[in-house]
Amino acid sequence: MKPWLSVWPEGVPQSIEYPEEPAYAPFLESARGHPGRCAVAQAETGSCLEYSKLEALAKRVASWLQGRGAGPGVQVLYSAFNTPEAVAGLLGVWMSGAQAVLVDPLTTSEDLRFQLEGRGIRLAVVSPEFYERERATLAASGVEEALVLTGYYEGRGGGPGASDLGGLAGLEREWREPALRPGEDVSTVMYYSGIAGRTMQTLHTHMGPLASTIAYTAMLQLGEPPVSLVVAPLTHVLGLQAGILPALYYGGTAVLMRRWRPRAALAAMAAWGVNYLSGAPMMHESLLAEARAWRPEGLRLSIGVSGGAPLKPEVQREYREVLGAPLVQLYGMTETWVVTFQPRHLADVEATVGIPLPDVDAKIVDPEDPHSERGVGEVGELLVRAPWVMKGYEDPEETRRAFADGWVRTGDLMVMDERGLLYFRGVRKRMIKYKAYPIFPRDLEIILERHPAVEKAYVYGEPHPEHGQIPVARVRLRPEYRGRVTPEDLMEYVNSRVAFYKKIRRVEVVEGDPASTP
Repeated sequence: MKPWLSVWPEGVPQSIEYPEEPAYAPFLESARGHPGRCAVAQAETGSCLEYSKLEALAKRVASWLQGRGAGPGVQVLYSAFNTPEAVAGLLGVWMSGAQAVLVDPLTTSEDLRFQLEGRGIRLAVVSPEFYERERATLAASGVEEALVLTGYYEGRGGGPGASDLGGLAGLEREWREPALRPGEDVSTVMYYSGIAGRTMQTLHTHMGPLASTIAYTAMLQLGEPPVSLVVAPLTHVLGLQAGILPALYYGGTAVLMRRWRPRAALAAMAAWGVNYLSGAPMMHESLLAEARAWRPEGLRLSIGVSGGAPLKPEVQREYREVLGAPLVQLYGMTETWVVTFQPRHLADVEATVGIPLPDVDAKIVDPEDPHSERGVGEVGELLVRAPWVMKGYEDPEETRRAFADGWVRTGDLMVMDERGLLYFRGVRKRMIKYKAYPIFPRDLEIILERHPAVEKAYVYGEPHPEHGQIPVARVRLRPEYRGRVTPEDLMEYVNSRVAFYKKIRRVEVVEGDPASTP
C-alpha cells in the first residue's frame, strides 16, 4: 500500500528506467549537447566555466590521477570549497574510475587524521586553503601526492608532493575511460553515518548519485534546465545531489557560493537567472529577511528547497509572498541520498518532508521491532528502500544492523498521514544537529577520552534558539588530575582538533557516571 500515490504530482513518473552508466556520464552528455553554455559559475566573481572547458579540465584531472595509479577500487581524498575548479576535481576523480572520498573542507587536524589513517589513501584532490592548513596531517596520514585545485601553486615543504591545475595543461597522457560496473563499483564515499551514530565510511556505487539525482530532478518540475545557486558544500548530499548535479545532468548552470551572504546571494540570483535554490533552513530564513528589505529586479526563482533541519512554518508561509516561489522540504541522509520531497502542489502543507521520490518505498515501524508496521498517525521509525541507497558501510556488522530485510533503518522518528505525507518527530540515534551540520557525540567523546585527565566522557546536544543544538559535555576525571585540569582546558583540547561546528560549548566535571548525571 502506497497512500502517497493518491497525491502524486501530475506529470511525474512513479517509476523511472535509470541508465546503467557511471555517475559522470550525464555530465558528458550535457557537455556534448551544450559545449558553449556556462556550466559552473562563481557567484562572488562572476567567472564561469563553459561545459567544454569543464569537460577538458575534468579529463586532465582524471588523466593525472590515472597516471598515478588511480582506478576502480582506489580511494582518492576529495576536499574542496565551492569553486568551478572544485567541480572539475570531483568529476575528474569519478572519471578516473577511483572512489571520491568526500571530506568537508572545514575538517581539521585530528578529525582529518581519523578519517584517513589506515585506509591506504595515497592521492588527494583538494582546495589550496585546505592543503596549506592540513598538509602536515595529510603527510602523516599517508597521502603522498596532492592535486591542488588552483591555476598555479607554489609548493612548500612539509607536505605531500603538490601539483596544480596549471601544470596539467602539458600532460601528454590522455584520459582513458575506465571499465566500470555502475551498479557495483563504488564512486562516492561519505562519512557522516547517521544510522551507525559515528564517523565511518559510507559506500555508494555510481548508481547512487546518478539515479537519485534523476528521480529528484523529476520531482522539482522546473520545466527548463536548472540554474541553481549552490551554497552547501559539494562534500554533502545537499550540495552535491540537491545542488550541483541537477544542473550538470540537465544542461543547466550551477552558481557556486563559497560563503553564505544573503545580499550577495540575491544579487547572484538576479544576475544569473537562478530558478532553483536548495539549502539549510537558516539560509532560507536569512535570505527571506534580506529580501524583505531589498529585492533586486530580475529574480526568476521557481522553487526553494530546504533540508537538513526542521523549517519554521512562518518562513515557509512568507517565502512565496516575498520571493515569488514556494519553499518546500526534502529528507535524505548520507546513507540514502534524498528519498522524500514535498511536491509543488502540496507546498502549503506545513512541517511535512513530503512523499517518497519515484522508485522509493517507505514505511513507519515500531522502533524496537522493524517487522511491526505502525498505522496512520502513529509515531515510529522511518524505513526506506530505493535503487540508490548505500552499498554499505566499511564495517560489515554495522551494515547488517542498518538494514532490515532490505529496508534501510533511518533512525529517524516520523508520522505518515492518510495521504502518505511524512512528518519528522525526532531521532532515536545519537546525533546533534548544529544548524544543518550533523555531529556525532561519540566522535567527540573519543577525543575527550584521549586526554590523559579524562576517565569517561558523555557529549549531548543542548537546545539553542539560533543553532538548533550545541554540543556540551560532562566528564569524569581520573583521580590524580582532579583540581589540576579545568573545563576550559578540556574545551581547548577538543576544539583545537575539530571543525568550528563541532566545537564543544561547555564542559562540566562530575563525580559519577557522566551519562547518567542529571
